[in-house]
Amino acid sequence: MKYTFILTILITILPPQMGYSFTYKHGKTIPYDSLRKGYFESNQWNNSIINYEKLLFLDPENKNAVEMLIKIKEKIDKPKTKNFSKLTNLINQYAENEIKKGNINSIALAIYKNGAVFQNYYGEIDKDHKNKPNDNTLYEIASISKVFVGSLAAKAVIEKRIRLDDDIRIYMVEAYPNLEYQGTPITIKNLLTHTLGFKNKIPEKLTKVNKRIAEGYYESRPFDYNMSTFLEELKTVELNKKPGTFYDYNSIGSELMAYILEQVYHKSYKHLLQDFLNELDMTNTYLEDYQQYKENLANSYTSTGVLAPIEKNPLLGGGYGIITTLPDLIKLMKFQLESNNPLIKESTRVLFEDDQDNVMGNLWQDMGIGKEEGFYYSKTGDTNGVRSGILISPDSKYGQIVIINNKSDLALNDWEILFNKIETDLIKYPKLNLKSILKSKFISDPQLAKKSFDVLSKQEGSYFNTNLQFTLNSLGYDLLYSDKEVNNAITIFEFATKEYPDNANSFDSLGEAYFVNKEYKKAILNYKKSLKLDPNNDNAKKHISEINKLKSDH
Repeated sequence: MKYTFILTILITILPPQMGYSFTYKHGKTIPYDSLRKGYFESNQWNNSIINYEKLLFLDPENKNAVEMLIKIKEKIDKPKTKNFSKLTNLINQYAENEIKKGNINSIALAIYKNGAVFQNYYGEIDKDHKNKPNDNTLYEIASISKVFVGSLAAKAVIEKRIRLDDDIRIYMVEAYPNLEYQGTPITIKNLLTHTLGFKNKIPEKLTKVNKRIAEGYYESRPFDYNMSTFLEELKTVELNKKPGTFYDYNSIGSELMAYILEQVYHKSYKHLLQDFLNELDMTNTYLEDYQQYKENLANSYTSTGVLAPIEKNPLLGGGYGIITTLPDLIKLMKFQLESNNPLIKESTRVLFEDDQDNVMGNLWQDMGIGKEEGFYYSKTGDTNGVRSGILISPDSKYGQIVIINNKSDLALNDWEILFNKIETDLIKYPKLNLKSILKSKFISDPQLAKKSFDVLSKQEGSYFNTNLQFTLNSLGYDLLYSDKEVNNAITIFEFATKEYPDNANSFDSLGEAYFVNKEYKKAILNYKKSLKLDPNNDNAKKHISEINKLKSDH
């Protein structure tokens, strides 16, 4: 009955919406042949599946039925693959656009959606060196290191080695009577949620060491500060807030968590981390082994454009210190989205939230429930020259990673623009972003682009951004502020005013573009048109007043 087994496999992989059923009665198979063929050739997959399953029910050894069900699955999957390819084309477009602006040296990115993965690299690690990153490129991921100690803490909770409400002092070798506030001690949960209650976020000596690290002092010198020094200095810290009540981001909690894990497992944190990395098959991820893997470690650049020193960690590495490749980070992303390991659920439980929108799990942060995407959580990491970020949405089965290797204000702004664009498209997928698809057409020939838009926008099951008026306005502002292409923005806004001559907002947007371009006469003209259509437009009044003031000052 080998075909019966194959049928079982097919049933698990064919989509449930196909509506297959097993309430068949015994009977002859021959009369259904023409009907099945007709359904298949007319792409009626639902009816085709039902009838081929009926055939298999009546004749479990029917090889043709199995082959046809496999063909149907391939037909169903083909448009999904094609659509994912269209999505990745847009991702490439976004990343290449950010590189073109010249603020970011290089980008490494990856996306995950419903089991499909895409990764790519852009730009140059070092300007004018033609050294695009690749799968062997190692990056400092800074505070993303924290989610590893958070995961190991979740594992320890599941194994009942620790409890979230435990006073951390029961795991510490020496006495720390100072690690409480008015009788409330620091707990494991406080370490995992940045809610220690310290008066000063970092002890004084460690603050000086961190400053020297940022200055590159320890690039060629050994540390004069280590975990033993830290544990001694910890006796001097003062709490002025009740632990668990005030969020104050730090690396102290994650380092203490690594120390406590060493105590309960009787292994070094590096050993514990390596065991976890082995479980995830992250074979190119290392803790603080900068010198050994220096050849593949990406150079990074500070806010002023100079080569950034490596952000070395004098402690255990719970707070920062991991270096890894994009393919290895993808393995972490896939683990979070695909594995049934209970530590994932434990490590992403919300443990703390406040009225400042700080929401924390086990050192994962920016957690929440989106209207469309459902539950999500993320982590960013910043060294002196690298910005990295990972976002996971288990409910919508998507994830993304974006890394850049320079940190000017403009580069960080462009990183955020890219990260948000990718996230929006992943949330909306399998719908595709019609605004992005037609962006270049709208710039070069708005009228021709409108014809394409009018056709495609009717396919609302395939695209989003299908309202032309909204799309033109949104595209114009993308060009004006994100891309800094003022003239192209003016082209789009002018087209919008012709398409919607009775819309006050279209003239207001065109006025703003002329204002940014310092074409003040044209700006006033369009603001006045906007005011004629909407006398309550305060934005237009404000800009006209500002332009008049600029004129009087000159």
